[in-house]
Amino acid sequence: MRRILLILAIAVSLLALAAPARAGGWAVTFMDPAPAAMRPDTTYTLGFWMLQHGTHPYEGDDLGEVALEFGDGEKTVRFPGVELKEAAHYAAAISLPAGTWKVKAIQGWFAPYEVGTLTVPGDLQIAPLPPELKKAIESMTDRPNHWGEIRPPGFPSGTLPVTPSSAPTATATPAAGALGETTTVAVVEPESWWRPPYTAAVVVLGAVVLGTLAYRVRRR
Repeated sequence: MRRILLILAIAVSLLALAAPARAGGWAVTFMDPAPAAMRPDTTYTLGFWMLQHGTHPYEGDDLGEVALEFGDGEKTVRFPGVELKEAAHYAAAISLPAGTWKVKAIQGWFAPYEVGTLTVPGDLQIAPLPPELKKAIESMTDRPNHWGEIRPPGFPSGTLPVTPSSAPTATATPAAGALGETTTVAVVEPESWWRPPYTAAVVVLGAVVLGTLAYRVRRR
């Protein structure tokens, strides 16, 4: 019994140590200007910036999956983000059928961010920055400029954007292929739970179960 209690105490301690590393972590995704009239089943490339605390590139390792996710109420389509040269800058090639799509940014182990609504055919309407996030961003006092000429929309000289995106471009230009052709493959899947901090919790609980079984076997 003492060994079981010892194993449980170690497990709780490990979880307690792991929690502060993830606590308080949040991020905001800012979109680059998007085409003004996006057509169905046509390939476009959308640029976006995933900024920790809404102000700077992620400061850590093993961020996890970064993507743009689109849902119409019946299905969810996810397009992976590819890292660009600039820190925190990504691009996703997308192609969607006609419909109204809620756009969500998948931000690694950070909580997903609600970007806005994309109407196809039509354009991307960016959701206003939530008041609590806007207040938190404005309270940041250390705002160094992390970028050169290529930077997030609304970040001249290291200042913060007023909205998560600047105005869309005047014309729609497919990223690749002719009208009706697509060159991307969308990953359609439910959101996975197998990501930090859940992964660490499962590993620790698994160790507790194995330790308990081993102890019982030895007593026989």
